Amino acid sequence: MGFTAANQAEQLKRCYPHCAIPQPSDVLLTRWSQDPFAYGRYSFPAMGSTPTMRADLAQRWHSMVFAGEAVSTSFPATLQGAYLSGIQAAKAMLA
Repeated sequence: MGFTAANQAEQLKRCYPHCAIPQPSDVLLTRWSQDPFAYGRYSFPAMGSTPTMRADLAQRWHSMVFAGEAVSTSFPATLQGAYLSGIQAAKAMLA
């Protein structure tokens, strides 16, 4: 099965059968494992680092907000941390 907007919408409809899922206009597929600048890496707490350092990374800069597992103080280096920080960033943009 290819990665298309249509089959991604079908997946979402199966996950959330009681929600109206609109047809996406486009999708973006990343290939972190093949990116020469990432190769599938994720952040890790370096010796001497603190949760405050991650919180500092999440601070708004002008009109930009940041999200991702690297800014999560509760769930660093995890999908859950990336997801939750994305929700926080979206709320910050809407505020």
